[in-house]
Amino acid sequence: MRHGFKAEAERRAMAAREQLGVGPMDPIDPWAYAEMLGVIVLSFNDLGLDQKHADQLLQKDPESWSGLTLKEGARHFVLVNPVHTQARQVSTMMHEIAHIALTHVPKQVDISATGLMLLSDYPAEQEEEADWLAAAVLLPREALCHYRRLGWTGGQICSHFGVSTQLCDWRLRMTGVDVQMRRAKRA
Repeated sequence: MRHGFKAEAERRAMAAREQLGVGPMDPIDPWAYAEMLGVIVLSFNDLGLDQKHADQLLQKDPESWSGLTLKEGARHFVLVNPVHTQARQVSTMMHEIAHIALTHVPKQVDISATGLMLLSDYPAEQEEEADWLAAAVLLPREALCHYRRLGWTGGQICSHFGVSTQLCDWRLRMTGVDVQMRRAKRA
């Protein structure tokens, strides 16, 4: 990750929350953020896929994808896997929005001989940036400190912000909030 990005992401996260009129202690709605940015959120049914392809993506191999972002001209479109848990959809939506906000470009996009668009992933550094920004928007460090001082468990924080345990644990670990709280108790 480029030097200074984590601090930049924290500032961008607070700016996004301010734009939406959401304080750091409150949950944020990624779909409202997408709407504010002019991002079009697609429903899986909007794709009009043959049933066999829909079954493959939603029933046989739903873990093969979480979400995707497409750009047509100046417009961005996001699709989130509808069979994932709500907490995972929240994280995926914010991750895809982070790619858009950070003006990331995928490694490559190919067109098959039959005209099917084959999307590749983003470079690893851009994936890390999107992860960090998405997590910062969803779980502000200020809120993590505040709720930990109140004695909230990770589960309570997850429930309040509508995120997964994995995301909350990762954010607590990566921001050093729990280490900071332990040191404060010793002092």
